[in-house]
Amino acid sequence: MLDSRSAGYIAAPSFQAFYRDLMNVYMRPISRLLFPDTIGYDTQTFGFSIQWQADADTSLRAHTDASSVTLNLNLNLPGEDFSGSGVRFFDPKTRQVAELSFAPGTALIHHGSVPHESMPITKGERSNIVLWLYGDRGQVPRVGGAQDAIPAKERWTVPPTLNDGFAPF
Repeated sequence: MLDSRSAGYIAAPSFQAFYRDLMNVYMRPISRLLFPDTIGYDTQTFGFSIQWQADADTSLRAHTDASSVTLNLNLNLPGEDFSGSGVRFFDPKTRQVAELSFAPGTALIHHGSVPHESMPITKGERSNIVLWLYGDRGQVPRVGGAQDAIPAKERWTVPPTLNDGFAPF
């Protein structure tokens, strides 16, 4: 666990500073640029790591996240090969399915409300960090909310809201 509200989190002060900077300096502004409907539902953060192993982790069923926005980073280095383990996204309106490969160094960012699943890993290992933004006490925006673009200065502003102590897990 990356977040200090979770048992077993990485308590190293320099890592926690890196985690806060990653969320405040990169993830929140990029999320606000790509998904303006999440503004106001991005005051809280949560992060965890996950490792997928062939023959141990077969897949993760279709689900949505308890987030406004999810950023999933593949931490594998070039040469740390694996097979399978694509991510499928489902469009509830059109019923179309898109499967994306998840090569080393790849990052996927999406609304937490978008149904998705991880396909079976068939060879090797895949390591990821998953980061979430959500509103106070776990609030997320309604699907189809406001889509107005916001000025750059507002995108790069860190909400004055304090950590509310709520962890989605």
